[in-house]
Amino acid sequence: MGNGQSSSSSEPSDGRAGYVDPEEQAKRDRQDKQFGEAMNSTGTRVYQQRAAEDAKVNAAAAGGGFNMDVDAMRKLQPKWQGIADKLSDATQLATQLQAVQKPADDDASGLQKQAADRHAAAYLASLQQQLKYAQGYADQLKNAIAKYEGQEHANTAGLRKQG
Repeated sequence: MGNGQSSSSSEPSDGRAGYVDPEEQAKRDRQDKQFGEAMNSTGTRVYQQRAAEDAKVNAAAAGGGFNMDVDAMRKLQPKWQGIADKLSDATQLATQLQAVQKPADDDASGLQKQAADRHAAAYLASLQQQLKYAQGYADQLKNAIAKYEGQEHANTAGLRKQG
């Protein structure tokens, strides 16, 4: 430029601070959407891997080749419940993300707030999926322990009756 100023693609084209032209905003919206989809697909892959591992364990149990170790379940159950509790806390905190106000009353701040809200929604959905899985696993362990202990009690009572 002849006046000693340089032009940069990060500078607003109309001179307003924080202005993003519609073409740039459309690009940013596409990137936000791709980011949200990537977050969800990563979470989905993790859950699919876990489901495959669970299916292997269940198949082994159904085939009679798997013996449950109640002591191991008693050690694991509180750990899984702790994970579920932490995810529950994180979920509660994540719900507050969308309550954050935009920093200024202009178009750029409004657009940034919209993008932040989309990311917050994707994050919350991911946390909710993880919470559902962890709580379900903790509950299954708790039920298995209770069932085992109930069977042990019935066996002991039966032996006492016999003599």
